[in-house]
Amino acid sequence: MSAAAAHVAPDLAREIEQFLYREARLLDTGRFEEWLELFAPDGVYWVPSRPGQTDPLAVASLFYEDRAILAMRVQRLLQHRAHVLAPIPRTTHLLGNIALMADDSASGEHGVECAFIMVEHREDRQRIYSGRCLHRLRRLDGAWRIALKRVELVDCDGVHSALTIPF
Repeated sequence: MSAAAAHVAPDLAREIEQFLYREARLLDTGRFEEWLELFAPDGVYWVPSRPGQTDPLAVASLFYEDRAILAMRVQRLLQHRAHVLAPIPRTTHLLGNIALMADDSASGEHGVECAFIMVEHREDRQRIYSGRCLHRLRRLDGAWRIALKRVELVDCDGVHSALTIPF
């Protein structure tokens, strides 16, 4: 996944970093509908199930969801009758080592990688997830939108209980 980091204008780098921090904050505060709005209409959320997985369809993924499926996930998270999620998990996302990749002038997208740790607290237990995220961001109507969010969990090939809150 890793590509050479690009030299970008400091203002652009700061703007993209703030976008990533805002995304994490929306997830941590349970503002899932606002989080969904960060995705482009053709945006995809992908969590591979194997290290180095290159094809989301040839090998089963933990998640491979377009915006329509993400919208269903968000509605499920917000349903008060979703007893399996009651109480809804609380999370803290920590992002670091943010690096902007070379932009793709043909698509107008910017790539950005970061390391993350997410702590999920539910009832009397905490789970910790970590890995790297790759975002492909596209500017639409003057705002950044997620064209692709690929989350590479360190233990993607491990055994996981139900994963509910996006990384």
